Amino acid sequence: MALVKPRRFPDQEAYAAFFDARYELLSGDDMAILEYPDRETQRLLFSRATSLVDLKGKSILDVGCGLGYLKAFLDEQGVPYKSYLGVDLARNMVKGARERFGDFFQRRDVLSEPFPEGSFDVVFLISVLGYPIGDDPEAYMNQLLSTLFRICREALVFTHLAPGRRAEPSDFTYDPQQLLAWCKANLSHQAELLDEPSWVTYYIGVYKEAG
Repeated sequence: MALVKPRRFPDQEAYAAFFDARYELLSGDDMAILEYPDRETQRLLFSRATSLVDLKGKSILDVGCGLGYLKAFLDEQGVPYKSYLGVDLARNMVKGARERFGDFFQRRDVLSEPFPEGSFDVVFLISVLGYPIGDDPEAYMNQLLSTLFRICREALVFTHLAPGRRAEPSDFTYDPQQLLAWCKANLSHQAELLDEPSWVTYYIGVYKEAG
């Protein structure tokens, strides 16, 4: 069953409502709800994102956690993290994550209700950036990344979509090198890009500088 994908969302609440609707309409097919072709693709994406940071003994915040599959992946891999919290704006995502993986998830808007600075060692933002949100999607993206970098003590790891690798009119894409340069100029000089051009998604890790 295909869903109409808006070319733009007026705000992040509308974006969350879109995924709440997907949860209802595509019930029984978690990967379709989350827009992954299959679980193996999701696992590969998680593997690449988590390769950018050492998670041993770390507290983790998973922003835009969806149905909680990053926690499931970390547990399947035996990653010895200290703690995990997943947050999402979509009520059905949080409800579904709790049903699947336990009470590690909450509904929260990290922009209007930000966690205190340095609340978590590592913050992940996986498969969230990619739709245009608001009148200025770039400004929204920059605000979100800046907020999440303040929340982390050690690293922010996020994914985005590269231009020219698929033809979906609903995509908000951004050049990987340009976004890496923005991170270095505005967040931290210590930033790393993992990009495999055959894939739509690329990965950036931004790290707090010593001192």
